[in-house]
Amino acid sequence: MERNLKLCLVVLLCVALALVAGCSSKSKLVAGAPDWVNMGSGAFDDDETKVFYGVGVVTGIASPSLSRETAEQRARAEIARQLKSYVTDLYRDYQVATETQANKAMQEEQHIDATMKNLAEVTVRGARVVEFWRRPETDNIYALAKLDVVAFKSAIEEMGALDEGFRGYVRDHAEQAFNRMNKQ
Repeated sequence: MERNLKLCLVVLLCVALALVAGCSSKSKLVAGAPDWVNMGSGAFDDDETKVFYGVGVVTGIASPSLSRETAEQRARAEIARQLKSYVTDLYRDYQVATETQANKAMQEEQHIDATMKNLAEVTVRGARVVEFWRRPETDNIYALAKLDVVAFKSAIEEMGALDEGFRGYVRDHAEQAFNRMNKQ
C-alpha cells in the first residue's frame, strides 16, 4: 500500500512538473514564423522606440500582388483599430483631468468621435509596412506595419479640427497611454 502511495506521488509530481513546464514555455502559434507573426498586433517597445504593430494576414488569393496588397491593408487596419482604442483612452483621461461640465463633455465627446476617423486615416498613412512573410505550407501572406508614437504625435499636431486642450493633453500624455497599452 505504501509503495502504491509513493508511486502515485511520483506520478503526480511528474504530471505537475510537465504542466508547469508546458505553461511556462512560449508556444508558437505559427511554427517557423518570424516572431512578429506570433506576437501579433499591439503596442511594443522596438529598439527603444515605442511602436504600434499591425499584423495582417491573407489566404486564398491566387494573385501574389493582390494578396500582398490585401495583407498590407489588413495590417494598417489593425493599427487603426489600436489607435481608436488608444485615442479613446487618452480622451477619457483628458475628460477626467479637465473635469468638464456634463454638457461641454458631451459636445467634446461628439467632436472627438467625429475626428477619430480622420485621425485614424492620417496616422495610418504614416504607418509603414516593413516586412512580409509567406507561410509555405498554406501560402498565407503576412504583413507587418509599424507606426511609432512620435509619428502619431506629429499627426495629432497637424489636425486642426482637434481641440487645442486635447491636442496638448495628447502631446503630454501619449507615452503614458502607450505604456498602459503595452502592458496589456
